[in-house]
Amino acid sequence: MTASNIYLSEFYHLAEDKGLDALDMLRKAGIDRHMVDTPGKRVETDKLAFFVQNLMHCLEDEAMGLAEHRIPIGAFFMMGKMAISEPTLGKALLTGIRLYSMMTNAFRMELQEQGNYARLIFRLNTPDLDKNHLLAEINLMAWHRLSAWLISENLQLHEIYFDYPSPRHVGEYAYLFPGQHKFCADYHGFCFHRNFLDREISQTSGSLKRFIKRCPEVLFIQPQTDFSISYELKKLLKKKLPDGIPVIEEAADTLHMTKRTLIRKLRDEGTSYQQLKDLVRRDKAVKMMTSRATSLSSVAEAVGFSDPAVFSRAFKGWTGVCPREYRQNLEDVPAVNHG
Repeated sequence: MTASNIYLSEFYHLAEDKGLDALDMLRKAGIDRHMVDTPGKRVETDKLAFFVQNLMHCLEDEAMGLAEHRIPIGAFFMMGKMAISEPTLGKALLTGIRLYSMMTNAFRMELQEQGNYARLIFRLNTPDLDKNHLLAEINLMAWHRLSAWLISENLQLHEIYFDYPSPRHVGEYAYLFPGQHKFCADYHGFCFHRNFLDREISQTSGSLKRFIKRCPEVLFIQPQTDFSISYELKKLLKKKLPDGIPVIEEAADTLHMTKRTLIRKLRDEGTSYQQLKDLVRRDKAVKMMTSRATSLSSVAEAVGFSDPAVFSRAFKGWTGVCPREYRQNLEDVPAVNHG
């Protein structure tokens, strides 16, 4: 698995700004210096994770100096330890929120419920210190991945909120934050179907230690353990995509259930057939867009669009930018502002 090197570049310059030997940290992570600030490069997630973990430990701060108040090393593990003792995800999140409110003043959190949806909201107390939004992104990734892991399911996100404008590397968000992106919001956070709050916690102290050992690598990849119908359907749609995505009746039959049952199960998981179909198409399109030799018309055709104009509108809805702008961003990633 890989991640955009824009994250490596930002963490590297953050280490420099904090007076650390960033070059030595790169060497220990097995990363070449040319990977920093070079447009379009991607870095292996395990190496990026090693660098980030080393940065946190050197600063003795899980917030990496991006907040006025430190988050002590071990805070995330302690939160996980308390969360696994709760009966449901909803209670686990509330316990985590209470714990963080006692340990640090770096940010404030809130769990809201409205209608069929729940929102986990973060408000940084000193957002000016998080100039490149690293802490905001880490918060979103960490709490989403942990929530999904706690219940051994894919926590399907409905909307993700960012309290800043769409960044130039927004295309990476399709992988890191799958769902509808809302920029320039009053807070950062994510929204999901409230049914997930009632899911039972399925993890133990042993599995928590294994999860934490893989942090922060697991933050930069989508959750891998999933037993939901939406996960099974996504696997089916990916497999069928080259020959054309099947209609919902055919998909339901393949999954050995009626159309009505499939619709109900997907609704219970906070998603729909159309949303998953769009997700599969988007992921395939984003992956193909990284190859400059692949024409936009070929990408459109590969994901089931005969009209490039229709594909362009759909792609902008998925990622926030049109296909040509997305590809231009890959070829011309700006230097990271670390001043």
